[in-house]
Amino acid sequence: METAVFRKPLSDIPLHQEAESYLKEIIQNLPQDLSPDRSGYYSLETEELLTKDAAERLAQHLNTCDKPVSFEDLRSGWNAILVDYHRQNNWNYPVQAQKPVKELTQDQKTARELWPYIWVMIQSMIILKTAVYYFGITGSSDPSTSNKVMLVLAILTSFGTLGFFAWRKSRK
Repeated sequence: METAVFRKPLSDIPLHQEAESYLKEIIQNLPQDLSPDRSGYYSLETEELLTKDAAERLAQHLNTCDKPVSFEDLRSGWNAILVDYHRQNNWNYPVQAQKPVKELTQDQKTARELWPYIWVMIQSMIILKTAVYYFGITGSSDPSTSNKVMLVLAILTSFGTLGFFAWRKSRK
């Protein structure tokens, strides 16, 4: 749920320091507090409307309180809104059967694109290099056919995984 959407109606209301920290906690818990009671999910648009509606109701309650608003006034107001939300059948906001697909931020897209490169680096620098060193050392101390085959397989696996990664990334 959007933090900015929730904060906007409350931006003109002065809060005590304790109330400000509690407001951050409220914002952090919005997805759980305003979840549907029945099975299903809210669409992204419905979540935004619901968040805005809850913030406006809270702002309306806080405008009747003494300024700056105390922690106790904020807590009691938010509790009253949550009770009303659940008693009034989620304020009749519609739910859908499928969970909505959230768009990824640019940082999340970058992290998802970067992860395969990190994995290949770990794989080639640690895992496969350890295997090549191990089989190279055992092959030099005991030059049997099985040790040579294992060394060749480790080297081929190393080149094969890097080649497959390069081929897969070149297709994109």
